[in-house]
Amino acid sequence: MRKKIDYSIILIERLKNAGDKPTDVKAVAREFNLPPAFLEKVAQELKRAGWIESQKGRGGGYRISKKGEAITVADIINFFERPYEICPVMRKIKKGLVTLIRV
Repeated sequence: MRKKIDYSIILIERLKNAGDKPTDVKAVAREFNLPPAFLEKVAQELKRAGWIESQKGRGGGYRISKKGEAITVADIINFFERPYEICPVMRKIKKGLVTLIRV
């Protein structure tokens, strides 16, 4: 998950800087020396979240969506690492909730 978070931050910031211009993920991968196929998968997850949009065809690529303009690093972390997975207290609460549901 750590790589997804790191790559998402890089991609989101790059798209924010590009403004309305569609940006090719492969170009971003080359620019930051990242694996293009993995960055494309990350981009698809960000698209499903509604933070970025895609444009197909010549001159296409990804651009930040209106919803994505306000995205923070905390939003990205919480998207990929649910709070109950990284916080010991939340893991215990989740475990307790699962136990309650099973009873």
